[in-house]
Amino acid sequence: MGIFKRKIIGIALGVLLGLAALLYFSINPTNQVFYPKCPIYMGLGIHCSGCGSQRAIHDLMHFRIGEAFSHNLLLIPALILIGIEFVMRIAYPKKRSLFYYPKTPIIIAIVIVLFTILRNIDLYPFTLLAP
Repeated sequence: MGIFKRKIIGIALGVLLGLAALLYFSINPTNQVFYPKCPIYMGLGIHCSGCGSQRAIHDLMHFRIGEAFSHNLLLIPALILIGIEFVMRIAYPKKRSLFYYPKTPIIIAIVIVLFTILRNIDLYPFTLLAP
């Protein structure tokens, strides 16, 4: 892919990300019907690993860290890892990705599955993981 094409794609993604950030900053997902609902929760009645992420993003944008953690405990560490990966890719483009190592996807999958199972157990302290 040419450098010009990459720049266009990067700019387009940046604009879309900026518009999404503006939307999530301006409008609280808790009070709106136009934000997408979780299909897993709507269909099965269980909280997936992503449930509460929209509210957590809104809270993070307003610097309400505790509330963001209460909506989705896994989102903030995930965003930190993605941020580190992004910075490392820019600063050290020739270095291997954090996600390159063979066991990384397995570890991430195990964490996501365990988080999903634990947040659906209806006993304290697991109820604290539910959004």
